[in-house]
Amino acid sequence: MYQFPLIRPDVPPIGDWTPYVEEAYEARRFSNFGPLSLRLEQRLADAWGDPETVCVATSSGTAALAAALIAGGIAGPVILPAFTFPATLSAIRMAGAEPFLVDVEPHDWRVSPARLEQAFEATAAKAAIVLCPFGLASDFRPHAETAADRGAMLVVDNAAGLGVGQRPFAADPARFECCSLHVTKPFGIGEGGVVFGHRSREDALRRAINFGLAAGSADVEGWGINGKLSELHAAVGLAAAAVFPERLARRRALVARYISLLAGRAGIAACTDPAAGAWQFFPLLLPTPEAADRFIAAAADAGMESRRYYTPALSTLDEIDRLGACPVAEDLARRMCCVPVYADATPAETDTLASVLEHALDAAAAVPGPATAVEKRR
Repeated sequence: MYQFPLIRPDVPPIGDWTPYVEEAYEARRFSNFGPLSLRLEQRLADAWGDPETVCVATSSGTAALAAALIAGGIAGPVILPAFTFPATLSAIRMAGAEPFLVDVEPHDWRVSPARLEQAFEATAAKAAIVLCPFGLASDFRPHAETAADRGAMLVVDNAAGLGVGQRPFAADPARFECCSLHVTKPFGIGEGGVVFGHRSREDALRRAINFGLAAGSADVEGWGINGKLSELHAAVGLAAAAVFPERLARRRALVARYISLLAGRAGIAACTDPAAGAWQFFPLLLPTPEAADRFIAAAADAGMESRRYYTPALSTLDEIDRLGACPVAEDLARRMCCVPVYADATPAETDTLASVLEHALDAAAAVPGPATAVEKRR
């Protein structure tokens, strides 16, 4: 057991969300677009949307991605980065479409507009999913323009980025953004997700997570999955929303402390703007896989869990179509390490976390000595 696991779930105390659950019991309404779910949707849309934004709550972040594709009537290939969590691929298959992998760029870990255009040309795909790596703020306007030129839709997978920036949809009904509310995320409720889109897509999104049915009727149009958020999870979400700004600020304060330790360290790549993320954890790109090994081992010895992420790269999986090899994604997966970020870290824990990170960075930078005879035989 680690003193500091990579994820320490940050779910509101029971007493904060049980009053909402009592509302569900009084109404005997526990799912199917209940009042708590609708209230949570409106709260999130008000906080991180514009007047034309609709927010639809789902049973998971994966269901949110699938819902966007189903709502768009997408079939055939869907473009996605090789450097992402497997849920992105799973959502495409959940929607009845076929994943098509492309490589990312080494400097920002994202798919470039040029590579996206190449993939559209090669596949004639009608949709692409782009990733905000680790929930970091990302400008996908050029990607949206590339998709629009092809008559395609763009889905932004921002699983860990709820709380980062605004989502303008006033002039873009062909764009969706999906976030996860999984217990491991900064806005964690147990299990759930949300999809933001243009208000004109609300009916299609709700049908997509309700078997193709319009809410409260037997009117079927197309098809859909069972992807609705339960009222019990929505209750936790309403409690989480009430305290999220303060908890987000505390995560960013800890990340700022981490960033201060990177000054003067060559070969380490990281986002150095605390406001650019909600910080599920803090990603660091080490210079070599061997340095990453030393970093993870040193952190573990000091009681901190660190993991590689997103690993393995999806291009290492068999039988998935792709636009050539994906060497950048595979290289990033070998060198990217993540360390814990907690909203509830005490001052003493913050000091210890920073000290362990500094120790692990020193270990990563150390030059290994010559192997002993015993080590060579191994």
